[in-house]
Amino acid sequence: MPNKLKEIFSDDMFNMSGTLHFRDGEAYKNFLSALEIVYAEGRVVPVEGVTSVSTTVGHLGTKFPLEEQTNITQFLVGPAIEPVPITLDVDGKEKTITLLRSRTKDKVSLRSEPDSIVAFNITFLLGENKHTLNYKTQFEKAKSIGEVADSFGIAAALLAHFYNREETTSSESANISISDIKEYFRRYTSFFRHLSAIESKLAISISPDLLKALSLEEQQDIDELYLLLCEKKVVRLSAKLTSISSTTVSMNNAEASLSIGDKIALTFVGSIEFNFLNQSVTLHTANLLINALVKDIQECDDGTVKVLYGDTDSKPMYISFSAFQTSEEAKRESETILQHEGIYVNALTSNAYITQYYEEKH
Repeated sequence: MPNKLKEIFSDDMFNMSGTLHFRDGEAYKNFLSALEIVYAEGRVVPVEGVTSVSTTVGHLGTKFPLEEQTNITQFLVGPAIEPVPITLDVDGKEKTITLLRSRTKDKVSLRSEPDSIVAFNITFLLGENKHTLNYKTQFEKAKSIGEVADSFGIAAALLAHFYNREETTSSESANISISDIKEYFRRYTSFFRHLSAIESKLAISISPDLLKALSLEEQQDIDELYLLLCEKKVVRLSAKLTSISSTTVSMNNAEASLSIGDKIALTFVGSIEFNFLNQSVTLHTANLLINALVKDIQECDDGTVKVLYGDTDSKPMYISFSAFQTSEEAKRESETILQHEGIYVNALTSNAYITQYYEEKH
């Protein structure tokens, strides 16, 4: 076990002692049975027949008397819970959180506070060099997506604090290593920060409770929307067109006549829709078709010209695009794309950008 975990799972806990008065001998026996259950299982047990209680709390050799209670309507026996403050490095800033420590007959447990958005439970088995780590996410406890992002950042920092070396040991119930869990929280800290940035950019509010049913397709939409809207990336598509009317595109060297085999650069405007977490967002796109060659030219009866184009095996066609919140912005960009054509020619796919981004944040 890492040293920092050993320090937290210390036996130096406070002791409580006192005098209890019972209604009869049977009530006393029930109390002893309750103590055994608490010590063995760590759960709270009600005890009937306690008539009065006088207690003292002892810590580091000093005893503190508590007021005697005689009018007892309910008496519960449970494990002692001690708050443990832990100072973490969260993105270069110190933050102190509180975990709760308790002990039973054969284990010491360290867990998050009940209302934590990310709740950990770390259990050290006494007499064995072994511990278990469990966690659950409680998105319904969060007030905002930003709060979710902060909580995941704290979770990542907590794991880095306890496990500062790369742990590759898998859990018994599933093939998940400590490194896998650390990577999960690191990646989703960035993801939820992206989602929070999208909220700010679009002036929308998303309920954190919806994150429980977040699909992979929605995650991909959110990642790509963040790239286009917040990072202002130009993105390359793998899709290509087969023909397009010259009345709907702008061409470089538009005044010159076209011949079959000529290389053309076509720009056009369009739109793209993203659907996630009960939101529907439409962005307007400025597109550049790259590596297109004229295959055929057809004059139509209405006076327009239809240009059929394709590509070669060595230089396949592809489309790169940027996205904007208004159609006017997209139109202005389409009119000037060829002035910075290289940005579009060298653009990566959204998946490549996303992979690159998360790896750089590692």
